[in-house]
Amino acid sequence: MTCPFLITSPLWSWVEFTDNSKTAGIDFLHRNGATGKRLFPEPNGAGCAFLDYNADGWMDIYLVNSGNFQNPNAPNALYRNNGNDTFTDLTQEAGVGNTGFGSGICVGDYDNDGWEDIYICNFGRNVLYRNLGDGTFSDVTEKSGVEEHSWSTSATFFDADSDGDLDLYVANYLIYSVETDGCQLESLRVYCGPDNYPPANDSFYRNNGDGTFQNDSISAGLVHSGRGFGVITGDYDNDGDRDIFVANDLSPNFLYRNNGDGQFEEIGFLAGVALSEDGTVGNGMGIDLSDYNNDGGLDLVVTNYQSQVNTVYRNDLDGFFTDVSFVSGTGLPSFPLLSWGCGFVDVDNDGWRDLFVVNGHIHDNIDQFDDIGDYAQPKQLFRNLRTGAFLDMSSKSGKALIEPQVSRGAAFGDYDNDGDIDILINNLEGLATLLRNDGGNDRSWIRVSIRPPAQSLMARVFVETDDGLSQIDEGQSGGSYVSHNDTRLLFGLETAGVVRVWVQWQDGTHSEVIKTPTRKEVVFYHPSYSD
Repeated sequence: MTCPFLITSPLWSWVEFTDNSKTAGIDFLHRNGATGKRLFPEPNGAGCAFLDYNADGWMDIYLVNSGNFQNPNAPNALYRNNGNDTFTDLTQEAGVGNTGFGSGICVGDYDNDGWEDIYICNFGRNVLYRNLGDGTFSDVTEKSGVEEHSWSTSATFFDADSDGDLDLYVANYLIYSVETDGCQLESLRVYCGPDNYPPANDSFYRNNGDGTFQNDSISAGLVHSGRGFGVITGDYDNDGDRDIFVANDLSPNFLYRNNGDGQFEEIGFLAGVALSEDGTVGNGMGIDLSDYNNDGGLDLVVTNYQSQVNTVYRNDLDGFFTDVSFVSGTGLPSFPLLSWGCGFVDVDNDGWRDLFVVNGHIHDNIDQFDDIGDYAQPKQLFRNLRTGAFLDMSSKSGKALIEPQVSRGAAFGDYDNDGDIDILINNLEGLATLLRNDGGNDRSWIRVSIRPPAQSLMARVFVETDDGLSQIDEGQSGGSYVSHNDTRLLFGLETAGVVRVWVQWQDGTHSEVIKTPTRKEVVFYHPSYSD
């Protein structure tokens, strides 16, 4: 009775997403520098971020560019949110227009000065931009000790050792040489596969607490080599510290369990997230970690290549995960698509997290050798039915979702502060897409912000309603596919008028439980906070 009622007799109409890019002034054009030689780095695309770089309470936008990887010259872009549904390009003024062959971005206040800093992953030299607090940034990459000259794809700031400052994990892809590039399918030139190149080792930088980092990969136990794309952290085993998940491309996925002292153990196979249900290695791309079934444990999704399926791993609350891709209803619809950015996000504010995925092929000439795949592909949105299953609502969520694009990075956040989740997408060799959620805020909601900003990545938030709905969430740096989400936490609450909210800090302390009306933002301050 429950499922049919939810679908055929909703109290509110389903949401619709509107492409608001042009109206909002988002005119960013991604370039990948393709020359027709089909060199391996070209089709992977880049990420994007929602961040509040000027601390005015409105989500700004950062988009990563690529350009020609042998001579990159396409700048990244920063757009300031004007607070009126429009943005202004302030890249030059802010000094953040890096022109490396860009891939990923993560955001976090690594120096605990109250301002969000930016880390950019490139093919070649990565960049750490320190936020100076006056609308400008300084490149402190060398001085801080986080310079990489690998092929870095994504990264995440998190507190590995619970000492109150943010450490940095950088996912590196593979060891590439243009001299060995060049693959043919009969007489047709095509992009090579990742298995043509050896995997690279990721890097872990421990924060020294003085604005510098040291590479501590070996002593921390973070030494395995994979072809890392997506990376995210979260407390999957509910022991109070942050663990690390890495989605690897044609390598088993990693789960690094935090031993509680800043040391890690790789247990992906043991926990059941290294492979898919049938024991095969996937082409892991995007990743997200969230409690979609509201049972108190963080679940995992990893997006994969065409003719595989996107993998949903349910947290069984005993240290193990179960692949529920097919029984959840999200697996089969993903089979003909090549998927990238993703997120468990409650788009209709009913208190249950839905699943959003962006798609797009690698091969621009796929039509010449494959009858299944298309180069440009639609996005997908699956509604959470509250039973562990999802329903594909992609075709019922606005024409912007079914418009085929070659999408890569996706970020999630409430850019217009109206109480529902909007979506930013970075498209390969195309204009960025800003999707505004229309209708999600028909239901109740509460937004939780954490101060100071660094603590937003060290907190777990609990929300309860009088009718028994309980939710948890954690602020995260990085995630999706090489992107970064709004670190303010938005909880859908259906019809609730009052909720109870509290925070568990990573240092082991808890906030007081507050009872508050809905449809507003509440702010929690860590005990160490001083304005």
